[in-house]
Amino acid sequence: MKKNQRYMVFLIVLMFALTPVAGFGAQIHRVSFGESLFSISQKYGVTYDEIATLNKFLIAPDRVFNRQVLLIPRDKVNTYRVKAGDTLFKIASSYKLSVLELAAANKISDVNSIQVGQLLHIPEKTVNSPTPPVTPPANNSYTVKRGDTLYKISLAKGTTVGELAKVNNIKDTDILYIGQQLIIPPPVKKQPEKEFQLTVSQLVKMYTDHFFLKGKGYDRKIALTFDDGPNKIYTPQILDILKKYNVKATFFIMGSKAEASPELVRRIVNEGHVIGNHTWNHPDLRKVDMSKFMTELESTEKVIEDLTGKKTALIRPPYGAINQEKLETLISMNYKTINWSVDSVDWRDQEVDKILVNSFKTIRTNDIVLFHDSSGEGVSMQATVDSLPELIETLKLHGYSFETVDELLDIEAYK
Repeated sequence: MKKNQRYMVFLIVLMFALTPVAGFGAQIHRVSFGESLFSISQKYGVTYDEIATLNKFLIAPDRVFNRQVLLIPRDKVNTYRVKAGDTLFKIASSYKLSVLELAAANKISDVNSIQVGQLLHIPEKTVNSPTPPVTPPANNSYTVKRGDTLYKISLAKGTTVGELAKVNNIKDTDILYIGQQLIIPPPVKKQPEKEFQLTVSQLVKMYTDHFFLKGKGYDRKIALTFDDGPNKIYTPQILDILKKYNVKATFFIMGSKAEASPELVRRIVNEGHVIGNHTWNHPDLRKVDMSKFMTELESTEKVIEDLTGKKTALIRPPYGAINQEKLETLISMNYKTINWSVDSVDWRDQEVDKILVNSFKTIRTNDIVLFHDSSGEGVSMQATVDSLPELIETLKLHGYSFETVDELLDIEAYK
């Protein structure tokens, strides 16, 4: 009788959708006293090697410190994480597997014993989406396979992640299901360039002494940079944090905002930070004529010199965008062009954990990290402010030092 009752309960439960199978990317874990990489890996149901591989900034693969930030792999598309109330029978049935098939795939000897938080592998040949959507027409659809990401699919189909997410009503672009049917929007047509444009990576290779993405060598050094300021709300908070941790940074400021906040420009310099040119109004420098180009640079250069007595020799093009003609003009003006090797994407991902994931996943050695102390009208950069203490503390624990861009690259900051 009890067996039949349990079976009926299972049938009722199976009428409801399970938690999404998967996500891509990483999540944040904040290390507590006494934790080790091994115990953390056990907690999340991932391997020691998976965590070590994702956290390339660690001073040693087996070293973690109390209060540091650690990246943890998110569940993969062919996995399921056990929740309270789950049984192996319930999970197997939802994927049209037998209990023995699921147990064998996960080397489970006792089919009545699974743990909350345990990560189960779902055999690929039988994986199904627990809640499959309506199948779209075959000529503009795609079925998600193991290893797929929206980015990978968008490249293959000639569209963008944003368009894919929009037409499929996907809220979290990190989550997909194996077997999920996606509607593929029409290919995005790129506007032809009026003339051939060299890529940033090509220009960096051509102008190695004038255009930089990061420092040379393999030192555990970081240059923090902040664009689009100064901002009366966020720049003072950032300066307070940098002062607390004795970190010097580089601020690529806009002339129009410098003119509106002269006291902040002076404070940046007085506290030992370096200032660079980020144009007056943030245009795409590839698309403006030479007259506008010169006005954007010279007006910003002048306001910086008027406020600080210093004539900056560093420039960061808005969006990191530059062409060969404009780059050669910058060289003739004795500018060094500074882009970045690590993008926090803080202008888009305005959450502390997302900013930390974006940053830590690509930090290695002699990196230039891009942040913003200001952005568009009314856009909050508070998450950037709030992410900095954990980022700085974690990197210091793992032997990193912080330098201004000119120090990292061994170039002059001012003319």
